[in-house]
Amino acid sequence: MHPVPSTDGVTLTVEEYGEPGPAASVVFLPALGVPVAYYGPLFRAWAAAGRHVVGVELRGMPQSPVADLRRDSFGYAHLVRHDLPAVFTDPAVAGADKVVLVGHSLGGQLALLSGAAGTVRPDAVVTLGTGTSSPFARSGRLARAQRAAGVRFVGAVTCSLGYWPGHRLGFAGRQPRTLMSDWGYEARYGRYRLRGDRTDYEAALADLPVPALLVDIAGDRMIPRAAVDHLAARLPSDVDRATVHAVPDHFLWARRTPERVITRVESWLATRGL
Repeated sequence: MHPVPSTDGVTLTVEEYGEPGPAASVVFLPALGVPVAYYGPLFRAWAAAGRHVVGVELRGMPQSPVADLRRDSFGYAHLVRHDLPAVFTDPAVAGADKVVLVGHSLGGQLALLSGAAGTVRPDAVVTLGTGTSSPFARSGRLARAQRAAGVRFVGAVTCSLGYWPGHRLGFAGRQPRTLMSDWGYEARYGRYRLRGDRTDYEAALADLPVPALLVDIAGDRMIPRAAVDHLAARLPSDVDRATVHAVPDHFLWARRTPERVITRVESWLATRGL
C-alpha cells in the first residue's frame, strides 16, 4: 500500500499485489462506493496466478483524504483526467511493459472513458459488471418506471443535502454532488456528459482505440445483461463480450468466486498476448 499524488494535489492510495513480470500488469478500479480493500480476495487470487495487480482507492473512499464532500466536490472528470493519469505515472505502473485497465461497475465506466479520451493509454480495457444505469435497459414498463423513479430520488436527495448519503440509504456510499450529477446524467439519458469537461465522450467511446472485453455476471440484478448490451452498443462493433457464472450478485463474486472471473479474463488476455 502506498500513496500516489494526483495532479490536482489530492493524495491517492493504491494497493499493490504481486510483482511486475512478463504478463501485463492490471490496474483495477472499484465500483461506486466500494473501498478497494473489499477486493482483497480477488487481488490475492489474481496475484497467486502470476498477475501483478494495482488496486486504486477512488477519492472520497476510506483511504482518501477527501472527507468533506460538500466542500471538496469532484466528478468523473477529476477521476479520468487527474487521478488515473497520476496512477499510470506511478512507478508501480509506469515500470510495467504492458498494462490492462480493469474496472468493476463504475470502475469499468471510468476505464472506458479514460481509454477513449486518451487520458491514459492502457493496452486493453476489461469491464466487470459494467453497463448503463439508464431505465432504457430495463425490461417492462414497471421496471423502467421504478428505475426512473430511483434515479430521480437520488438526484433530489443529492441536491437537497449537497451530497449523496448512500452510506445511510444503502446505495453507492457517501458521494459528492458533482459525481452523482455525472452518474445521474448517464442514468437519465443513457449517454455521458461530464461536468467541467467538454469532451464528446460518446463519440470517443465509439472510436475506442484499444481492445476491450465486457464481462457480465450471470444473475446480476443491478447490472443485468441488457444494461451491458446498452453500453456495448455505444462502443466499436468489435468489442468482445463474455458472461461468467459466478455468485449471482453484483458484488459478492469478487469475494466468494473471484477465480471464475479471473479464469475468463485470463483466457481473453492470452488471446491478446497480454
